[in-house]
Amino acid sequence: MRQIFCAKNLAELGFEVALFGFEKYTQDIGLCTRCDTIEDAAELASVLILPLPVTSDGLTVNAPLSDKCIPLCRVFEQFSENGLVLYGGSCCKAEQLAAEHGVDICNYYEREDYKVANAVPTAEGALALAIDELPVTLYGAEALVIGYGRIGKVLCRLLDAFGATVHASARKSEDLIWAQINGCHAINTGEIADVLGRCDLIFNTVPKTLLKDDLLSLIRKDTLVVDLASKPGGIDFKLAKERGLNVVWALSLPGKTAPVSAGKILSDTVFKIMNEKGVI
Repeated sequence: MRQIFCAKNLAELGFEVALFGFEKYTQDIGLCTRCDTIEDAAELASVLILPLPVTSDGLTVNAPLSDKCIPLCRVFEQFSENGLVLYGGSCCKAEQLAAEHGVDICNYYEREDYKVANAVPTAEGALALAIDELPVTLYGAEALVIGYGRIGKVLCRLLDAFGATVHASARKSEDLIWAQINGCHAINTGEIADVLGRCDLIFNTVPKTLLKDDLLSLIRKDTLVVDLASKPGGIDFKLAKERGLNVVWALSLPGKTAPVSAGKILSDTVFKIMNEKGVI
């Protein structure tokens, strides 16, 4: 859905946009053109926009709105030389294929402006998930946010606005001071064991397995644990499941919970990249 709204936005800006791999989406696609084959879609294209994540198996394009198997290698075979490929997330295969076919490649997900903009729909989506899952209100709940980066900052602010007691963990002293300034109970990430057992809600934003072993044993079974970190995540999911903990790995929340906003963020980023690369 993020890709569709990105495409519609770019078409409204005057770009000729071809869509492939979205046949399950039967609603209006605006000024975009549907293509039945990758050959038709890529024939005249100078820019290829791949999804986030690009692939889930390392071989085929991540295309949940298609019944077709779309080999990543075939996409690059049909794409013109000297073109520009934009992709999201980590994908060594895409980088390899781009090098083999002589095309420029850029990871839009690694741009700071994209990540900062995405922090808002990610945090809002995480709160929506928590509201659906928790048997108590956020007001009066005790919450821990592990990591005070882009997402952590927005998440703490929203939780505070809902009336939750917010613990924010970080390792850098400057982040801990900012957390305090912004009204959080700041705690070093290495000392979160002191508050885990008190929390009704725990969000992890750090892409490193922190919640494991003895730390998991401190979490109550009625506590909701939401992992917002990209792979490999920040939780030992196998052990958490064995201990009966309520853990949710919430990946790609912007595209799932706010696809219109996520599409606008992506199209804005794509436009900036094309401008920087001299495509427009």
